[in-house]
Amino acid sequence: MGGAGHTGSNLQYLLRCGAGAALISGLLLLSACQTEPMGGTLNLQVEAPSPVAALQKINSNGAKCWMRSGDRRFRDLHMIPELDTRVGRPRLLIMRSKKQQGLPLLVIEASGSPTTISTYGPLASTRTGAQINADIMRWSGGEASC
Repeated sequence: MGGAGHTGSNLQYLLRCGAGAALISGLLLLSACQTEPMGGTLNLQVEAPSPVAALQKINSNGAKCWMRSGDRRFRDLHMIPELDTRVGRPRLLIMRSKKQQGLPLLVIEASGSPTTISTYGPLASTRTGAQINADIMRWSGGEASC
């Protein structure tokens, strides 16, 4: 009888492991179904004559590809360039269109030599933030298309 007790506990252990493996497999399959990656902050070293020049390129492309694109993710947003700074770093602020004041949803900032572009803010952790980061990386590599 002592052997049967071990068999029962082994069976329970295998069932628990099997259920855990099924749960993990299901989560992996579910995450694979996402069509767009979630975002995060960006710290990207780019080749640009200056931080302002790097942001001017992003501002120009962002106005065309984000703000004027008609994409529903950007419909309620606008971009404020703060490129002429005597104190602090040049940056682009992504704000809600209806809220002219308050904290930005996303900050795109450039600094240093070589130039480093950083993004941060609540919008950074969303799919929209992932799209912005992907566009910034592509434009910084020389592409200008949306």
